[in-house]
Amino acid sequence: MKAWLQSYCGYFTVVLFLPLLLAVGALCSRQSAFSFSWELPLALLLLFGISAGWCYYKRRAPLPSVRSLWLLTVLAIVYDCCCNIGAFNAPGQLPISIFLTAGVLCLLWALLRYAALLLWLPFLFFQIVQFASYNQYGTRINSLVLAETLEASADELAAYLTGNNLLYLTAAIIGLGLLSFAQVRILRGVRERMPLINVGLLYCFISVMLGAFVPSNHRSGDYYWPVVAGAELGQAAYEAVCHNQATVELVEQLESPTQQPSSINTLKGGEGVVLIVHVGESVRADRMSLNGYEKDTTPWLRQQKQVISFTDCISAAYDTCQAQIAILTDARRDIHETAPEMLARTGSVLDLFRANGFDIYSFFGRRAGQKLKYDRVIRLLTQCSKARFNAPGSPWTAIPQMADVLRNTQKGDNLVFFINNEGSHTPFYHYDRKNPPFTPSVHTFENPSSLALEVNNAYDNTVHYTDEYVRRVCHLLQGRPFIYIYVSDHGEYLGHDGIWGRAALGENELSYHETDGSRVGMFILTSPDFESVHPHFTQAVSQLRSHAAMKVGHEHIFHTLLGLFDIQTPYYNPALDLCSSQAEPYTGPSPAPVAPAPPSGEL
Repeated sequence: MKAWLQSYCGYFTVVLFLPLLLAVGALCSRQSAFSFSWELPLALLLLFGISAGWCYYKRRAPLPSVRSLWLLTVLAIVYDCCCNIGAFNAPGQLPISIFLTAGVLCLLWALLRYAALLLWLPFLFFQIVQFASYNQYGTRINSLVLAETLEASADELAAYLTGNNLLYLTAAIIGLGLLSFAQVRILRGVRERMPLINVGLLYCFISVMLGAFVPSNHRSGDYYWPVVAGAELGQAAYEAVCHNQATVELVEQLESPTQQPSSINTLKGGEGVVLIVHVGESVRADRMSLNGYEKDTTPWLRQQKQVISFTDCISAAYDTCQAQIAILTDARRDIHETAPEMLARTGSVLDLFRANGFDIYSFFGRRAGQKLKYDRVIRLLTQCSKARFNAPGSPWTAIPQMADVLRNTQKGDNLVFFINNEGSHTPFYHYDRKNPPFTPSVHTFENPSSLALEVNNAYDNTVHYTDEYVRRVCHLLQGRPFIYIYVSDHGEYLGHDGIWGRAALGENELSYHETDGSRVGMFILTSPDFESVHPHFTQAVSQLRSHAAMKVGHEHIFHTLLGLFDIQTPYYNPALDLCSSQAEPYTGPSPAPVAPAPPSGEL
């Protein structure tokens, strides 16, 4: 009995040390306690009483040695300081998470022994990656980040796996190896499970009770690291997989719009009209000189008298797949929408053009050659294509492919060229790097906030590249009536919102549509003889010009394409047709009104 009590006394010299410091700090700062549920602490205390009573009944040591407890506390402090991104966000946050970390260490080891490392070490590695992600890009790992990472190409990953980042990850792995070795040495010294269960339950109880010192308006999941962080990471991974699968299944379940009767009232065949539908990649409207940006990123387009630029176009979603669905189908928003009127009723608009006399040819970048979500979705949406091409290397290599199509078809054939290539997607290296228009530039995402000017210059170079790409396509089509419709799928985070990279959002808790990344480039360009093919085209182009200042969205594209060629189908909605006098503006979520473009190199 005496030894049993001495063990407890030694133990409390450890577990009361940091709580007393916290209590003093709380009193000094006059923080008020908040009311919280007592079920969890009472349950922990009950379990602790049962396990301690069992030890007393069996005359076993109820707790590890004092030395082991001090070592466990020190180890928990190291883990929190190195891996817990929110450890120092608020007063008292670190002690709460330290006790919970120590409790989790004890309980995992008592239940799983060495197998606990298979759970603990990968979790810690992700937390270190999250630390780096937050410090460099202003974002945490969440379901959006994981969903995009699962679909990332080798080029995208290479933009982040730079030399310094790889060195950082290597050091993290070595550090985790040393810490896990220390953890095993400490916990292996406690041969029986019950002392570890006892101390684990008591540590968790103390952590929960310390939350009583936290005001209710300050309480967050960060206080209860690693339990909450582990649960959030698991939930994020589950949501990422479900999200990607749901995107594919949505398109697979859509019926083709050709299941309903349709007709075209403008073309009878033999006119040789070429419609180019170019879904660009990651081009922001505010980075096009066509829209007033001070750096001349679109010199060719800016000089074209026939160009119509929509300066306030809002993308439907943050990723390519959802944007493609909103552009090519009659969906009004992304796949997370629950309102029936916002969801897609039918498949790709390209099917209607195929059914009404057009031959469809699709031109992709390298990404569509991968077996990923993007490839499955875009192939379903373009399955009516007579032929599909992938551009090896630079997207410019698609120009000879288009030339071959024009050579092998009749001049009177009506054609649709559907284009989707890398453009301004991360990494920002699709431009002439031997003669970049804007320097200095870097296309890697290694600590971009410290290289803001260089990264932004690289991005602007890719927009300049897109301008040249459009020029080459239009030059190829000289002598044929054509209309070129360009819209970007989404924007890119370039530090203006405190965020860098793709898909994720930072600590400011902005939604995607509150950021500058959701306002994307959109323009329409016609050849001089396009309007002369049919009187309807003159009227349609005139309406397009009149709506250039309107706030529009991806949801307008499907119906505008139908209205442009006067294709009659039950799926047509004149309120979303920018070629119609009945067109209504986009009313969904969007960022603040358009502001002047930032000076060169400033964020």
